[in-house]
Amino acid sequence: MSQQGWERVTAEDAVQIHETLARYAHCIDNRDWDRLHLIFTADARFGAPGNYTRSRDDIPGRIEQVAPYHPHYTTDTVIARLPATSDGRECARSWSKYLIVRHDGSLASGDYLDEWIRTEQGWRINQRRVSRGQRWENDPGGASQRDLGMSDFLAAIS
Repeated sequence: MSQQGWERVTAEDAVQIHETLARYAHCIDNRDWDRLHLIFTADARFGAPGNYTRSRDDIPGRIEQVAPYHPHYTTDTVIARLPATSDGRECARSWSKYLIVRHDGSLASGDYLDEWIRTEQGWRINQRRVSRGQRWENDPGGASQRDLGMSDFLAAIS
């Protein structure tokens, strides 16, 4: 246990997870759907509570509904080890911020809370909870409140 209250993953695992997070932005922003298997498990859920996709194959349709679409950047990621699955697979959780740069140059932010499973091919996201960040009333996508925090990241860890 580290002093933050969670067990860290190894440096090698952290690098693999960070590389997969970077790969996500490239794949999604470039609509490179054939590479989603390098990021998500086949049964991955993507979205928000009550509004998740059912599989990796449903993710492109969800992304294509976002209009207008803006490139994004993942940053400020923290990672914690989770208890192994019942079949012994290693698990982790990450919490990241994301920024989008709109065509008019304005910025918006949000959070990703990811559940990871180590597969034979490496670390893959099994669930991605997406949360829009704090947005003003006049935000082009509508107002919103940040709904992810440290308590969500630490849930069932400590």
